[in-house]
Amino acid sequence: MGASNFSEETLSGGDSAYVAAVEEIKAAFGFDFVSIGLTAFIGAPLKWVYSAGATSERHRRIVLMPGHGIGGIAVKSGKPMMFSNIDEEIDPREYSSYPIVFAEDLHGFCALPLTRGKRVVAVLLVAFRTVDEAHEEAYRHLIEHLGGRLLDMDVVSSDFMNFESVVTGRRADAKTVSISVRSELSRVIAAQEDERRRISRELHDGIAQELLSVSLCIRRLSAHVDEKGSALVAEANGTIDRILDELHNISVELRPSALDHLGFEAALRSQAAVFERTYGTEIVFEGGLSRTRFDQALEIQAYRICQEAILNACKYSGADKVYVSLEDADGWLHASIVDHGCGFDTEEPSVKGSGCGLAGMRERASVIGAMLSLRSGAEGTTITLVAPMSVAEDKEAAL
Repeated sequence: MGASNFSEETLSGGDSAYVAAVEEIKAAFGFDFVSIGLTAFIGAPLKWVYSAGATSERHRRIVLMPGHGIGGIAVKSGKPMMFSNIDEEIDPREYSSYPIVFAEDLHGFCALPLTRGKRVVAVLLVAFRTVDEAHEEAYRHLIEHLGGRLLDMDVVSSDFMNFESVVTGRRADAKTVSISVRSELSRVIAAQEDERRRISRELHDGIAQELLSVSLCIRRLSAHVDEKGSALVAEANGTIDRILDELHNISVELRPSALDHLGFEAALRSQAAVFERTYGTEIVFEGGLSRTRFDQALEIQAYRICQEAILNACKYSGADKVYVSLEDADGWLHASIVDHGCGFDTEEPSVKGSGCGLAGMRERASVIGAMLSLRSGAEGTTITLVAPMSVAEDKEAAL
């Protein structure tokens, strides 16, 4: 994972210097919204940790991987961005690619990368909720006032990015990457889901039913054997019952019927109960979803990602509890799986289950256009999924 860019206190929002900075900038220049987004380490997602003028807490739930959203683009490019009328420069259909715009109803903004040693570690965002030609002057006054420095970071304020090229580039990427790579991933994963469903049905309707028939025959024998024979019959039935329980668990893991009939959260809670019985780890659900059903492609992929994350935590973290947080808001599904166990090296996951599982989780997130972030260390592991609730890309193939 590498060295942390900020202390735990700063990352958690408890640094008074950062709190004062956003408040002072808002008051001095009259901005409607000011925020500082932080990255925990190189390659980590950006989160809007400190803010002034927010209308709600929505923006704090935004998680931006490098290259995604206003903050992620500033982190990846290392260039500042400024424009005064979003409605003229961005197609409304593109708003979902810039969640902070929607969350805070912004109509103009300036985003300045903040660096240490030429590495972007944070982003300063100042914005207005109205359109006015004078706003651009306010952005420039701020840049002059900062003089290239904010707190203990350098401010990048030259070589502004041409935002039209960003939008054009994103559209081109969507047409090439989404249609080719993501579509192929969708087909592969769809084939896997079909095979899982077939095997699950075969276990339940075929093998399990045959074993039940055998169990009934053995029970009928108990009336025709002596005491020693009765003991053997009871032992045989006990063995069959254990096999049936295991077959049921395998069938549910392959394709839980609750996912088809009750939806994502119910299926995940059902699977978590199986994991609790199997591994002895307490799984604590926090929050909850306001709706029971989502787009089918989203339900399947989000379920598989969370299932793998919970399983890895139960098997390898050594933690007594695993915390699962679910929330849906503003067109986004948020899910996080947290354990306070031993953690692992995210650069070189051990063979003990992290490597292939993580690759599969990232592939599934890509299929539904979701952002998947991972943080692991001595304090434990956090996996966060942020997915759009409207999955427009290759829905049928992803099923």
